[in-house]
Amino acid sequence: MTSIAVVGAGFGGVGAAVMLRRAGYGDVTVFERADRVGGVWNYNTYPGAACDVPSHLYEFSFAPNPHWSRRYAPQVEIQAYLEDVVRRHGVMDRVRLNTEVDRARWDGERRRWILETDAGEHSADLLLTACGQLNVPKIPPISGLETFEGPAFHTGQWRHDVDLRGKRVAVIGTGCSAIQVVPQVQPIAEHVDVYQRSPGWTFPRMDFPYRERTKRMFESFPVLQRLDRASILAFHELGAAALTSKPWLRPPFRAIARRQINKAIKDPELRRKVTPTDEVGCKRVMLTDDWYPTLTKPNVELITDPVAGVTPRGIRIRDGEQRPADVIVLATGFKTHGFVAPMEVVGMGGRTLAEEWSEVPRAYLGLSVPGFPNMFLLYGPNTNGGTGSVIYTVEAG
Repeated sequence: MTSIAVVGAGFGGVGAAVMLRRAGYGDVTVFERADRVGGVWNYNTYPGAACDVPSHLYEFSFAPNPHWSRRYAPQVEIQAYLEDVVRRHGVMDRVRLNTEVDRARWDGERRRWILETDAGEHSADLLLTACGQLNVPKIPPISGLETFEGPAFHTGQWRHDVDLRGKRVAVIGTGCSAIQVVPQVQPIAEHVDVYQRSPGWTFPRMDFPYRERTKRMFESFPVLQRLDRASILAFHELGAAALTSKPWLRPPFRAIARRQINKAIKDPELRRKVTPTDEVGCKRVMLTDDWYPTLTKPNVELITDPVAGVTPRGIRIRDGEQRPADVIVLATGFKTHGFVAPMEVVGMGGRTLAEEWSEVPRAYLGLSVPGFPNMFLLYGPNTNGGTGSVIYTVEAG
């Protein structure tokens, strides 16, 4: 019987476990270092955390959920959905929680993968890595950060014990996490300083709650949900074409993005700060309905001067100005090139995957790497498109 080891219990790992079970593979073990399944949705619990793909496309095709509360599902519902999939499809007994894989080594003589975990050694014929990309925070090397006297934490390691009410909050970063966090923090904080390195293009999210009647219709007539899913996919495919082979489609997208800025922001200087100078798609396009209105609030200031360092009581920008802060939130993204991080993978001849990818991470169809037999990547290099659903991509792999 073929034995299979899956590392990671987010969407990729859970989906792989379910499909392998359906295909008749009985010897499948899923390793998850956290105390529950969920992957990125278990780690990212910051205020406002939600998917940026409509819910009906951000789900497994084999497990449609007609009960999403909103067009864009919040973190707590996505986490609950994954846990429900694990239970309903009978793979929970194959998941080893609180078990971290430190190293995976190819044994050429035995032709097996040897996994060194904090719970002991495990061997398998096939290795599937489903570690994801958004669970290892990227902490920038900001001078003096360790000297800050208040709480300082990354969005992926949110401190729920820190009360932000009435505090001066410094948010470093204006990416996907920041545009969700800042609108949630602004109403309760005394003041919010948002530090931007460069602006990114955004499109209207057009989020809304589903009425109970609508959810009942999705449940009673599954074809409606499938049609909605197909329409979302078609729109994302159109966006992918605009970013790649059909550049003539970009002007309408750019016009929509500019209109969103001009409609929300009247101050010409603030408009200038938030309007990108690069082409749509050069950076990840973000979806939001409340980012720009939040930046116009009297207790929010967007700062584009580079951060020079952190002092015990705040932020020092390049011109020497010291800006006070009670709390620092690092919305600085993740180590996205570590597709199997933090696990070390050793292939034929003792060559590590880190060495193989020292210049540029590459994999055949994003799935396999020469010199690493019987290892398959879920969500590997160059599989993350500028539009669409990662869940759809993982299933296609």
